[in-house]
Amino acid sequence: MSEPSGAERRAHPRMPAARKIYIVDDPRSWKCSLLDVAEKGARLSTAGIKPPPDKFVFVDAGGRRVHLAQVVWRSGAEAGVQFLETQRIGPRAGGAAGALEIARKFTGTLAGGGQG
Repeated sequence: MSEPSGAERRAHPRMPAARKIYIVDDPRSWKCSLLDVAEKGARLSTAGIKPPPDKFVFVDAGGRRVHLAQVVWRSGAEAGVQFLETQRIGPRAGGAAGALEIARKFTGTLAGGGQG
């Protein structure tokens, strides 16, 4: 969102990132469209898919990152997420099964050992 003057209010500007990512809510994982990304969050298209839970793991093989994400807004077929924790990953997720494996390793490294 922009101020009436057109000034961006976000501390970190969004960068267009039209690519597929995986939403992981163990034991399920499914593809989602990443619309844009910033240092601390992203905007997702949820058109035609099951909307993400309030808190989930976000595997972005194209961006070589895995994030613990929390939904901060929902509007129609889009959702905005804030990254709570982030780690770098290798270049390939290996589909839904690979994303699930990456997410499980990631959540095992988090304080408290999980998403909840």
